[in-house]
Amino acid sequence: MSDGRQGATLAATLRSRLRFAVAWVIGGAAALFVANLLSYWAIPVVVVLLALCWLGLVIDGLVRSWRLRAAGIPALLPAFVPIVALPFAGFLASHALYWSHVVPSWWLLRSERAAFDRALSGGAVPAGVAIVERAGPRRAFPTVNGRAIVHDPTDRMAEARGWNGGPVAAYIRNVFGNTTIWCQRLDSHWFHCQFG
Repeated sequence: MSDGRQGATLAATLRSRLRFAVAWVIGGAAALFVANLLSYWAIPVVVVLLALCWLGLVIDGLVRSWRLRAAGIPALLPAFVPIVALPFAGFLASHALYWSHVVPSWWLLRSERAAFDRALSGGAVPAGVAIVERAGPRRAFPTVNGRAIVHDPTDRMAEARGWNGGPVAAYIRNVFGNTTIWCQRLDSHWFHCQFG
């Protein structure tokens, strides 16, 4: 095989491997987002499927690298593509899981905004919320799995940025009697908060 044909074959192989890797990264993040929205128990299934797909990409890359071994060091590139994709997958997966926690609260607040505003002044509790918890000027509307929509006119909940184990200030940590893990602003004084 001539060097030109080898180079063309290697380039075509890399393009197809890169397309598969990009599809794996973006599709995996989307699958994690949907799985977390549907059910926490769907996540292990998605993670196993993504791990098997990644293993398939690695094995395929090794086989293609072996077939192209006459090209020297560049022949190793197909095997490295899945390895290089891992940090990007981790970054997107973290963001997908974060936003799949926040989006249901954002949607509930958006669709039931008038009911939430009435509940602040003692009206009926909005749909999807069992109780209202009070802590000073703050009101928490617990939803599911330790999540709550919180109204905080002081905006101090914005400082609870502890996603993935980051620090949370002491005056926010136990504001509702539960450990505040992290919060995300939804709209003006409204926040999505995760409690432990």
